[in-house]
Amino acid sequence: MINLLKKIILINLAAALVVVVLSQFVSLFATTELVDFLFFVVIVIWVLAKLMWEGGVHSKTTRLDDPRTDKVYKMVKGHDFEKDQQDHYRMNYQTGLVFFIAGIPAFITCLVLQFF
Repeated sequence: MINLLKKIILINLAAALVVVVLSQFVSLFATTELVDFLFFVVIVIWVLAKLMWEGGVHSKTTRLDDPRTDKVYKMVKGHDFEKDQQDHYRMNYQTGLVFFIAGIPAFITCLVLQFF
């Protein structure tokens, strides 16, 4: 739980830094309102979460070869490619979930400041 809290704080600080840097170069991100700043932080974090969740899942660069007929796979005989691919998807999903959770505090603060 402490590790998750550390990751959330680090992700939010990094996203805030990205928004500050983007505000120097892109006029859309240049804002004087805290609500807008928090909204952009949420957008940055949740875009990264989306990329982690589905990045490469439906990619055309995944294994399309037949391991039984391809000569390359004979060099790594006994290796379970399906297990590696499932582990990769699981790690991406977990990281995406951490990014999504990290965006929730900024989102709630944004809503509270906007409506109250």
